[in-house]
Amino acid sequence: MQDFGTLTALDERDVAEMVIDEPNRHPWRVVDAAYDRLACTECGGRLSRGPAGCAACDLANGFRYVAIEVDRPGVPPGNEHALRVNVSVVRRPSGISWREVVARRLLLPFLLDGHLPTIKQAQAARALLNQGGTAEELAEHLNFAWGNDST
Repeated sequence: MQDFGTLTALDERDVAEMVIDEPNRHPWRVVDAAYDRLACTECGGRLSRGPAGCAACDLANGFRYVAIEVDRPGVPPGNEHALRVNVSVVRRPSGISWREVVARRLLLPFLLDGHLPTIKQAQAARALLNQGGTAEELAEHLNFAWGNDST
């Protein structure tokens, strides 16, 4: 929200409301930041982060995907989308398996660093989790896979 200069808390909320009124006109990170600054009128949590079934949060969470998504310079095509999806899952884990949430959390540092898993790497990580792998085992696997570009 720095794009809007120095704002009072009330002005910041007003800008956030303007952003979410037209999420398709703003980068997804700006929309995500706007949701962080607004409370849900239904569940009282941060807008878009409430439990599955909260109609207002369900709607807001769906609208987050119409925001503009542009890959950062120097990252593989699709990195920004992967980052966006992982952030979305971590921010609203309701209804998502704990294994999926753990995997998404563990992937975030790699995605922020500009990596993007190959299909083979993603399948290997999924297989590890499906076979009952722990978060520690997945973290070790990811560190090995990224460090060696293998698996």
